[in-house]
Order: sequence, then C-alpha cells, then structure tokens
Amino acid sequence: MRRRFFLFGRIVSARKAFYRPDTGKELVHIAQVKDLVAAAKRGLQKLQTNAAFADKCLALVVIGSLYLPSTVSGFTIIAASFYVMANYQRRGKVFGAPYFKLLFGSFVFSFFISASYRNYMGMAMTLMLLAMMVYGMYLRSVMTRGLLDEMLDLACLMSVPAVLAAVLQKAVTFAADPSYRPVSFFNNANYFGMMIEFTVAIILYRALRNRRALSMYTVLLGVNMLGLYLCGSMSALAAVSCGIFVFLLCKHRRKLAGLYGIVLVAFFAVNKVVPALFPRTEAISYTTDQRLSIWHGAVSGILQTPLFGRGMRAYSIVHDLFGTYPTYHCHNLYLDCLLDFGILGSAVMLIFGWYYLRGIIRRIRGRRACNADLLFLTVLIMTLVHGCTDVTISWTQTGMLFFILFSATGVSLQRNRQTSLSVSHSYYHQSPRTVKYYQ
Repeated sequence: MRRRFFLFGRIVSARKAFYRPDTGKELVHIAQVKDLVAAAKRGLQKLQTNAAFADKCLALVVIGSLYLPSTVSGFTIIAASFYVMANYQRRGKVFGAPYFKLLFGSFVFSFFISASYRNYMGMAMTLMLLAMMVYGMYLRSVMTRGLLDEMLDLACLMSVPAVLAAVLQKAVTFAADPSYRPVSFFNNANYFGMMIEFTVAIILYRALRNRRALSMYTVLLGVNMLGLYLCGSMSALAAVSCGIFVFLLCKHRRKLAGLYGIVLVAFFAVNKVVPALFPRTEAISYTTDQRLSIWHGAVSGILQTPLFGRGMRAYSIVHDLFGTYPTYHCHNLYLDCLLDFGILGSAVMLIFGWYYLRGIIRRIRGRRACNADLLFLTVLIMTLVHGCTDVTISWTQTGMLFFILFSATGVSLQRNRQTSLSVSHSYYHQSPRTVKYYQ
C-alpha cells in the first residue's frame, strides 16, 4: 500500500513539473529548434534534388556578396565555379557555348605567360577571371526572367548599405580630410563608382519592368546617385550619363533623356559657380598628366611584347623599366588588354564579344530584343566609356557583376527555346492535311 502511494505521488509531482511555466517554455524552445532543424533538412534535400532551386539560391548568394568586401565575394565566386565544374552536365553547358573554349584557352595561356614573367598577381587574377567566366556562362544558360528579376532586386537593395557605409566614412573623415573619397566595402573609390554605375542601370531596368514599385526604385536611384557623388569619380559620371541616355533612347523615352540632360547641364553650371560642390573637377589637369605618363609606359611595354603580352596587371611590373608613373594598371582598358594579353589574346576577346554582341544587335533591329538585352548593352557602353580613363572592370566585384548582367541575355535564349517548343508542339498536333501542306 505504501509503495502504491509513493508511486502515485511521484506521478503527480512529475505531472506538476511538466506543466510548470519554466518547463513549458523549455519545451516550446525545444520544439522550435526541432522545427528549424527539420526545415534545414528539407532545404538541403531540395538543394540536392532540385537543380533549379540550387541554381537560384547560389545566384542570389553570389550577387548579394558583390556588395560586401572583396574577400567575401571572391570566396563565393570560387565556390560557384567549383559548383559548375563539379558536374558534367553543368560543365557541358559552359564549354558548349560558342567560342567559349577558345576564350578559356587563351586565358589559360595567359596564366602561363604571367608565370614566365613571375607576375604572381597576374596569375591569381587570371584564375579569378576564369572562375567568373565559368559561372557567368553557366548562369546565362539557365537564366530566366523570374530569376533575373529576383537577382537584380537583391542587387538594388544591397546597394543601400554600401552607400550608407560610404556616407558614414565621409562623415567620420570630413573634418580631418574634406577631399577624402569614401570606398564603402570596396578596395578603391573607383571600384565603388563602377558598382554604382551598374546599379543605376539595374534600377532603371527594374523601374520599367515593375511599375508598381516605381516609388521604391526612385528612392533607390536617389541613394545611388548620392553614392556616385560621394565617390567623386568623373569617369563614372561620364559613363553613367552615356549609359542612361542610350537606355532611355532605346526605350523611346526621349523626354526623360532630355530631362536628364538638363539636370546634367544644371549640375555643371552650378559647379562652375561653386567649385567646392564637386572639387574633383579642379584635379583634372593633374590626373591627366598622370595618365599620359602611364599611357606612355603602356605603349612602350606593348611594343616590347606585342603578340602575347605579359599577363594581367602587367603594368605593375613594367613601369619601373620606363620610369613612368607607378600604379597597378594602364588606366585605359584598351591599352591594358594589349599590354596584358597581346594582340592575339585581345583578338580572341574581340571575336568572342562580337559574336554575342551581334546577336543582341540583330534582336534590337528585328524588334525581338527584350529589356535584358538593352540592360546589357547599356552596361557594355558604360564599361567602354569608363574604360577610356580607367580599368575598374578588372576586379572581383565589378567583373562578376558585369558577367551576371551579360548572363541576363540568356533570357532571350530561354524565350526562343519556349517559342520553338510551342511551334513544334502545335506542328505535331495539327491535322494531317495541314501537316502535309507545311511539309
């Protein structure tokens, strides 16, 4: 009898302990942890079984990392390239693209050229460029309109903390050095300027595609123009202006293009009256002298190795030979390509670029181009204009964003495939009399 009462008391005390508030909270926390673990397991299983979902997640991680420090973006780019190269089907989509094997081989050859000149920085940058090319070409092969919109919206949102970081850097250093150019999360103010260039083009594209969120994109455009002003890059301002004009004219928005031109004229007029508004204009003569010295050294280096170049970042190993201004690159994209890759390597890049650009131009002339084609054309013009005075495209964050925007042209490929499939489907489901007529 005593033993029964003892067991009954233990059961009652256990039930009371179970329903105590503290114990109940612990049980709730345990249940939440279990739910999180189960959700993580489901996510991992979906990543393993659903290739489209895995591609989407990786693409969002890569484009989001580009607005973070270069070490983070470099790691994600390398991981993405390994993801592509580790699978035969994904690898086949990349190397099956027209002229890609030729371009890939030319950069592999450039890697060994860099090694022969002990250009170790050039070797590392060539490997990173190969990784960016591989992932960019794969992304182009799987790009859809929905994936592109999500990626570009994330890029627009990630630009906000980058600009806020630049504002904070400017505020902290303004008292000690008013001429300081903030770099945000990037290694150089000019890299920051090029990222802003591309982001402005992205915002314009998304504003025309998503009219419901026009007010949000207007705010984002203002934030990024503030970042462009803070970085103090005249080359970035010229490139943005050309890119915006081309995009608006291609979209037949002549009034907006004219309004933007009026704003630019007003800006320079005010800057003429108040030079402190944009103090970088006063340093144009000084920077021009620097660039003339750099270009003289670049031309001398090109004449020494005209065919194969000396690998990427070649100017950093030749400026001492000619006594020209010491820096990392030629401050001119065209001279830099000739000095780094020579005439042969530059010719391969021209062949590759012209093949894909020709398709975009044909679609534009035939009125079959989508907005993604115009977006890349705008970004390409920005890059070529900025390339007259700088080589900011030759970096991890800017280069990968350029390849991502190049992959946007894959939207037209997907649309053409769907059209051909629908045509073939309707063809095989026609009446025998109609099929005989088409045969």
